[in-house]
Amino acid sequence: MPSSSRDPSRPEGDADVVLVGIAARALAASARRAGLRALVLDLFADEDTRRLAHGAVRLRRGNGLAIDPGDLFAQLARHAGADIPVVLGTGFEDAPNLVARLAERYRLAGNGAATLARLKDPMRFAQLLAELHIAHPRIFAESAPTGVRTVEKRVGGAGGGHVRPAVRPRGEGWYLQEFVEGRSVSALFLGNGLAARRLGFSEQWCEPCPDAPFRYGGCAGPIRLEPDLERDIGAALDRLTRAGGLVGLASADLVLHPQGWSLIEVNPRPGATLDIFDAPPFPPLLRLHLDAWAGTLPDLPLLVPGAGVEARAAGIFYAPAAIVVRDALPDWAADRPAPGTRISAGEPVCTVRATGSDVCDARAVLARRMDHLSRALGTASRAAAE
Repeated sequence: MPSSSRDPSRPEGDADVVLVGIAARALAASARRAGLRALVLDLFADEDTRRLAHGAVRLRRGNGLAIDPGDLFAQLARHAGADIPVVLGTGFEDAPNLVARLAERYRLAGNGAATLARLKDPMRFAQLLAELHIAHPRIFAESAPTGVRTVEKRVGGAGGGHVRPAVRPRGEGWYLQEFVEGRSVSALFLGNGLAARRLGFSEQWCEPCPDAPFRYGGCAGPIRLEPDLERDIGAALDRLTRAGGLVGLASADLVLHPQGWSLIEVNPRPGATLDIFDAPPFPPLLRLHLDAWAGTLPDLPLLVPGAGVEARAAGIFYAPAAIVVRDALPDWAADRPAPGTRISAGEPVCTVRATGSDVCDARAVLARRMDHLSRALGTASRAAAE
């Protein structure tokens, strides 16, 4: 995913849509499927992103994996017209003020600052879920009651790398959430501010490392839940969409457990499951996102496993040590860094994708490809260390 240098860009005044995020390759692929000319602004401008996009600009990176707001506005002013729809991907969960500033100058096609603040502020979100009678873990601003297992999270954090077991949050901008044991599932849905349309369920897993035991690992789907459970979750998403004013693509992270299910968080933007759901039989998901933002929900059934439905899996490959990418990655790798790119230990290298007859088969293929990549990049790791 990282890029070795700041890539030059070209004027893109005839783009149909602007896509902005930490890594926007999946959105660019969806735009290509939809026949839209996309201008992409992200932190990497990877090789496949540049091929998919009408134009690509590599944004300056702030602390960690953060978008530099000053550079973002400068690049938008240079390359994007004020009347072109701007779709925000990941990277704005903790920045409702930045989203509000963007909305003042550009035509944001998605959820605005008010919705983002309502759903990503942990206390406000927990209160909203309680009012809507949606099961959720308890939130604590300070220490939790004795005997309650909790994890510490950063307000507006994404990707799981910020989540750790803790009994007291470290300070401002952090909080405790009750830990819920169970199966991690994500529900992809569309909202038009009044109702939600479920598209599909997927399973998720972590790729832990010593300082990030809940780091995001990947997803696979579609999966099928018990019909009563699917209906219950769908009704809850309807209530949440109306109350929160959700529009466009969004996902809900759930934990299934013997007592039922709990809603952990909602991501009010296109997310990681684009890699497994933006394929036939669905039409391009970016097109559905834009339609839902405009108020129209599609007449689509919930995607479930069965004849004619290919299972898909996608996982993040993290650098086990500092590496230099020496050769082009295999075709099944996405977010492809150019040869010569240096990547620090623990940072994402690429997304690995796989398909199969069912989810178990797709995950088995994914595991083999991850192992292949680990061995292939081992030489690069040793070369970087020498």
